[in-house]
Amino acid sequence: MGDLITAFQTANPSYTVTLVQCGATGTLASQITGGNSLGVDLFLAANSATPASLASGYGVGSPFTYAVGTLAFWSKSVNVSAGYSSSTYSKVAVANPSTAPYGAAASQLLTGRYGLTAPLSSNSLVNIYSNIDLTFQAVNSGSETVGFVALSQICSAGTYPSSGYALVYPPTDTSVSPVIYNYDPINQAGLRIAHSRTSAQDTELDAFVSYLTDHTLSPQSQMITTLLNYCYGVP
Repeated sequence: MGDLITAFQTANPSYTVTLVQCGATGTLASQITGGNSLGVDLFLAANSATPASLASGYGVGSPFTYAVGTLAFWSKSVNVSAGYSSSTYSKVAVANPSTAPYGAAASQLLTGRYGLTAPLSSNSLVNIYSNIDLTFQAVNSGSETVGFVALSQICSAGTYPSSGYALVYPPTDTSVSPVIYNYDPINQAGLRIAHSRTSAQDTELDAFVSYLTDHTLSPQSQMITTLLNYCYGVP
C-alpha cells in the first residue's frame, strides 16, 4: 500500500491518501461497524466476503476487486520445498482463521489437505497469531520455524522468497493428479465507506479507487506493475 499511495500521489500531486490502520480484515471491519471512529473512507480487505457483507449497511456503491492473493509456506531456516507435514513440524504459525483471510485459507489447507483437527485454535500443532503481519514477524524473527504467510510478504521485484525458503500453495494444485483443492481463492476486495465527505473528497476517493482498479495490460498500468512486484495475481 505504501508503494501504491506514493505512486498515486506522485501522479496526482494535489491529492493526499492517508493510511489510518492496518490489521486483520475482520478486525478492521469491526472498527467500521463499531462506529468508524477513525473516519475511514475506503476499506481494503484481504478477501471479498467481508466488503460484500458491509456493502448494504456501511458502503457506497459495490465492492471492487483490486488484487488476488496467494498463500505461501515459509521458513527463514529450513528447506520447506517438500511442503507441510505434521510429522516434520511440531508447530506451524497461522493467522487467526476467524478474522484473517490468509488464516482462513491456511485453515482450509491444513484441515482439508493435511487432516489437522479443527479448530486450529485448540490444535497443539498450530500457533495462532491475530493477523498475517504478526504471523510473518514470528517466522521472520525466528520465534517460529515455519508458517503460512501471504506470498506478497516474501516477494520482492517479482521474485520470492526475499529470504529463507518458501513453497507456494495455489488455491488449486494442478501439479498433481488428481488435482487437489487447497483453499478458496483469495480475491482481495475494497469498498467505499459511507462517511461525510465533500464533493472534492469524493472526487479524490474515486480517483484512488480508479487507480487501484486500473488493470490495463497494454500499456501496463502502475497498479499491475506493483501487483507483479509483490507476486499478487491480477484480477
